[in-house]
Amino acid sequence: MAVDAADAAPDPRALGRRTRTQQLADRLVAAIAVGAFSPGERLPPERELARLQDVSRVTVRDALKQVAELGLVEARRGRDGGTFVTATDPQAAGAEGTRRVLEDELARLADLFDYRCLVEGTVARTAAIRGTESERAALRDLLAQFRATSEPARARELDRLLHGQVTAMTHNDHLAALCVQLTTEATLGFASEPYPADSLARAAHEHAELADAVAAGRAEEAARLATAHFSLTRELLEAGLDRARRRA
Repeated sequence: MAVDAADAAPDPRALGRRTRTQQLADRLVAAIAVGAFSPGERLPPERELARLQDVSRVTVRDALKQVAELGLVEARRGRDGGTFVTATDPQAAGAEGTRRVLEDELARLADLFDYRCLVEGTVARTAAIRGTESERAALRDLLAQFRATSEPARARELDRLLHGQVTAMTHNDHLAALCVQLTTEATLGFASEPYPADSLARAAHEHAELADAVAAGRAEEAARLATAHFSLTRELLEAGLDRARRRA
């Protein structure tokens, strides 16, 4: 029986949907592989992932299904349900996508990583000059909480709060908005810093040095430390790329 050409030809919209779905699935696998989401951690809701990645919720839902098929996430029902990370080591089927994503991102964002380090140096310098005593005390408290945790997901949350406190100490809303934007762009669009467990000791040490300099008002030292500290994100993505290349 003859097949009508319209029936035989794939729907361009469906092809586009599949392409966007696969791209997002690869980005999610890459984010998990570099430690931007940790085992046991709940992913952002579908609507938030759709906003961050500028895709539809249907695309998010289909991408999550693909990631679940790799055994990296699972859906849980109930009051505290959602999509949770179950592992951080992508199977070989996901390693190629991770390699492709990280190669593209690292090449595309080279200047942005440099820009982010420069901006965060300015933020730290300004915070050291303008911070109040109560703000400095709050910063020291967040540092103590960070140093006390051994859980990557909790460390990521405290990292966000600690750097948010430094930014708040600049008393400049434009700098605060810029820092949020740069963090999102530097972390595969998920606004979630990579925190593999083996990076915690280094992060705690660097946070201690930075928070101490800011709280003590040592502006130039704070700027230098922040500029160096924010290179960690790029280094963790590069390490993730090396692992993906070996697996792929």
